[in-house]
Amino acid sequence: MRPFINILSIAFIIFTLSGCYSDNYRIKGTITNGDNRTLILEKMQLDRDLAIDSVHLDEDGSFSFHGEKLNIPTFFKLKLSENNYITLLLDSTEHVTVTADAKNLENSYRLEGSIESKKVQILNERLKTLRSTVDSLLDVYDSLPAEGDTQRKNEIGQQLLIALDEHKSFVGSFVMDNPRSFASYYALFQRLSDNTMVLNVMDKKEQVYFATIATSLNLMYPESPRVKQLYNYVLSAKAQERRQRITQELQENAEETIPEIKEKNIHGEEVALSSLKGKVVLLSFWASWDEASRRANDHMKKVYQQYKDQGFEIYQVSLDRSKILWENAVVKDELPWINVSDLRYTDSFPARIYNVNQLPANYLISRDGDIIGKNLFGHLLEEKVKEAL
Repeated sequence: MRPFINILSIAFIIFTLSGCYSDNYRIKGTITNGDNRTLILEKMQLDRDLAIDSVHLDEDGSFSFHGEKLNIPTFFKLKLSENNYITLLLDSTEHVTVTADAKNLENSYRLEGSIESKKVQILNERLKTLRSTVDSLLDVYDSLPAEGDTQRKNEIGQQLLIALDEHKSFVGSFVMDNPRSFASYYALFQRLSDNTMVLNVMDKKEQVYFATIATSLNLMYPESPRVKQLYNYVLSAKAQERRQRITQELQENAEETIPEIKEKNIHGEEVALSSLKGKVVLLSFWASWDEASRRANDHMKKVYQQYKDQGFEIYQVSLDRSKILWENAVVKDELPWINVSDLRYTDSFPARIYNVNQLPANYLISRDGDIIGKNLFGHLLEEKVKEAL
């Protein structure tokens, strides 16, 4: 009889212990080469990463963490140091098993039990490849002489654009295929090594990705701080666009004035728009990544060559964020006029004060400092310049 009672007792204990974790999330596994190191579990919050548990690893490297059921998908870090960690995305009562080498957690880890964490791993692997490509190309570019080697610089510029475009295409497809996943939220805010965001919410095409995920997640998790942040982020971008349109309409109905611009050219020298007072000036807005802008530049070169000796000048503002790509385009396209940029992409200050909401765009300014034309291209530009001179 006693053996039977013992069997029942053991069964009860096992059942009780298993029940302890049925309503909890659990992260367990093994970290090799981590003897005498401390493994920290952090919850990734919007304002900071909060340490919630830790374990001192022994020779076998085993660890286990658990916590109360998650009401919303939550990001965690398994961390040995600031630069040696794994990002996980857990939902509800998932039980995740992780194995990794302490020498480099990110490059070595394997996991089971969490589909969303696997998606995050895929995103991080793709971002790591992009960063490596971009950083390597920039290192090569920086090693080239300041003058000359134009062909090689052009090649690097094109390779950078291809790498970025391919990654953006991957992220766009991932987001649209996973509209109800917090991994898509994670994908939207990927950054390059210099902390520049890969996607730009002010870009029309890329804003669709942000809006899609904000809308979808808001329906499912309206109380999530991350969802609220994303939703407000998109609303703020749309509000900024509306303000720009309203301001433009007001200015179009008011007396035209010439706000000052003073930005640096590709040589790092500040050039003020006001320094061209007394000339007929075409204030032009463009970007190296915009094909329409570069086509417009081809025709502008003809107009510039014809009238530059008669008091005509072009002051061109680039909406680039990469100095290398901007400089590369100026050199490759042989743009002979003044070219400046604050390298703030579509958040360019000159573009905002002149309410530019499309590319290319331009204003024609008379010798007296009055705006006498807007968005003039082709023969219309040539005729208006000739008339103003």
